[in-house]
Amino acid sequence: MIPNHNYLIITAIGANQPDILGEFTRSCLQCGCNLLNSKINVYGQHITLMLHLAGNWSAIAKIEALLPNLEQRLGLSIQSRRTHESELVGKSMAYCIQIVSMDKPGILNDITNFVQLSGVQIEEISAHTYFTNTNTLMASISLKINVPEGVHLATLREKFMSYCDNNNLDAYLEPLRSPQMQAL
Repeated sequence: MIPNHNYLIITAIGANQPDILGEFTRSCLQCGCNLLNSKINVYGQHITLMLHLAGNWSAIAKIEALLPNLEQRLGLSIQSRRTHESELVGKSMAYCIQIVSMDKPGILNDITNFVQLSGVQIEEISAHTYFTNTNTLMASISLKINVPEGVHLATLREKFMSYCDNNNLDAYLEPLRSPQMQAL
């Protein structure tokens, strides 16, 4: 995170229309905010946006004041909330879990319960379903997790792989590498 900054989370949902992301990014830039993270998904004819912004107090106040205008002009439902840097208690290691499986009801719930019962903090989840060429509905799930230093990695990995084998999940658990390291 950027030190000495204020943070704002914006969520928006509405009809998908051309350049909706451009409207938000231009507004952020004009107000002096830095866009730290964004997630945009299209669901049928609708779109959802989640933006994480940083800026000084004035920049955040400007974008907050502009949101009602964007909401009305773009026909969106917008919510915002100020936030702070996350504070992890103790040292932890960032790991990534990737899972591919035939989709079944409750699969995401089962996986998140397993991870949380293992004493691991979930930081981010991305999940989607898709059909294969044989018309099988598949689930693809990615989790970014923080493993506290007190959790024994070999034991966690062994329990995770056993869980995956028992539930017929194709998966892996590996350290999260920085983008610079992945390019090497």
